[in-house]
Amino acid sequence: MHLARTFRARTAESGVALLISLFALLLICVVGIALIMASGTDSALTGNYHSATSVYYAALAGLEEGRGRMLAKSANYLPTALALPAGSLPAPGQVWYILNPLPGETVAPWDLSTPTTYPDTEYAQESGGIPPPTSSPAMLSTNSVYVPPTTQQVLPGPIYKWVRINAVTVGSALANGVNVNPNVTLQGTPVLYANGHLYADAVPGGVQALEITSLAAMPNGSQRILQYVVAPITLGLSFPAALTLDGNGVNYTGSTGFTVTGIDSQSNNPVAAPSCTPNAPPVAAVGYTNGPDGTSILAAIPTPGAGYTGAPQYNAGPSGTTPNVGLVTMPPSWQTPATLNALVQTIAQNADVNIPAANTPATPSIFPPTMSPTNPVTVVVNGDLSVSNWAQTGYGVLVVTGNLSFGPHDSWDGIVLAIGKGTLSTTSPSVSGNVYGAVVLATTVDGSGNPLPTLGAPTIMMTGGGNSIYYSSCWINYVQSPLSYKILSFREIPQS
Repeated sequence: MHLARTFRARTAESGVALLISLFALLLICVVGIALIMASGTDSALTGNYHSATSVYYAALAGLEEGRGRMLAKSANYLPTALALPAGSLPAPGQVWYILNPLPGETVAPWDLSTPTTYPDTEYAQESGGIPPPTSSPAMLSTNSVYVPPTTQQVLPGPIYKWVRINAVTVGSALANGVNVNPNVTLQGTPVLYANGHLYADAVPGGVQALEITSLAAMPNGSQRILQYVVAPITLGLSFPAALTLDGNGVNYTGSTGFTVTGIDSQSNNPVAAPSCTPNAPPVAAVGYTNGPDGTSILAAIPTPGAGYTGAPQYNAGPSGTTPNVGLVTMPPSWQTPATLNALVQTIAQNADVNIPAANTPATPSIFPPTMSPTNPVTVVVNGDLSVSNWAQTGYGVLVVTGNLSFGPHDSWDGIVLAIGKGTLSTTSPSVSGNVYGAVVLATTVDGSGNPLPTLGAPTIMMTGGGNSIYYSSCWINYVQSPLSYKILSFREIPQS
């Protein structure tokens, strides 16, 4: 009886383990499916994030390439690609594009009728349309478009499709929600940057603000448009005289053949400053920055001193009969050793050539071979520079902290700053050595190179005869290419 009951109980419980196993297997399957779905969702989210991040940084890379190629130091400098003078900017109504198509792909942002060519609908909304590209750089004019080439690289670059560079105008600012000046209604009026603000009317020292816009696209169709508003940042140097002696006391030795003029002029060399007509008001031939120095300078200039001409307000007699020497005012950044040394450091940080201090004077071998009238350079010599028997012309900004001497046939077109020991000399008989631009001498250190509390006495010794310094606004402005393009704003443009 006991065995029968046990057998019947076991028979009643048969199959329970199978059911439990099936339920457990079903539960595991449900959890597995949930994990697979979660993993798929995570993969999709990761893919979307990767795609969004990649296209964002690709567009950002396009912005930075456009900003970088506006600097003269770039190997792919845009004005050079456009056969334009250094420092050129897109005029209001002009558009410069950098194209970056894949092999076999067509990128034509001006073609608004074909979505596959990545049309620039954003600029079309600002301007009312985009004209087709011109056939040559020489045809650049208002409302024209030219597409400069992009240098091919061995490794594939960012996947942006195009970069557009154009001047900011009142119309484009309004389209972007920026009302720069409610009193200016002409939408083609350029927008200028000065004193940390944007202006739609004339402002002293204002520079043209630019838009740099980049479109990037992924193979999956994801696109992103980003935009900078930038402004060129330059040294902004201006000069009250062809030769400025900045300091307290002046050691001046002239000669009958030494000519200085503050009347604006171009170079008499074969190549003048490109695309410029000298039309600036005259400045002093020789300017000094404190009162008593004028007497010593005038005493050092041989009579009749007809080689010193410039602004009429500095002439005491008929033009050409009295040396044009006068007291001038320098901006605050030129008035103390600390501010002048800071100016030298700023220039050195952005120089094409920066020569460290040495026991022997530097020679013209330091000048880069690429230096030319269309490619001016910035050279900083932390020490002495002796230019002799070079018989050539340099172009750009030359800064020397030690003693600077020129030879009989050595010339410079641009800006010469002898800031440090503040000495300039030419002792060899000279025939054709000229400076077109401006020269400034300032003594900020003592004989041992220690900083002075106040400016010392600059020294100029021109005893060779035949040397000349000609004020040239064209060369002064031409060689001051932007040090950088400051980012004023950054935004993502929604795509319609």
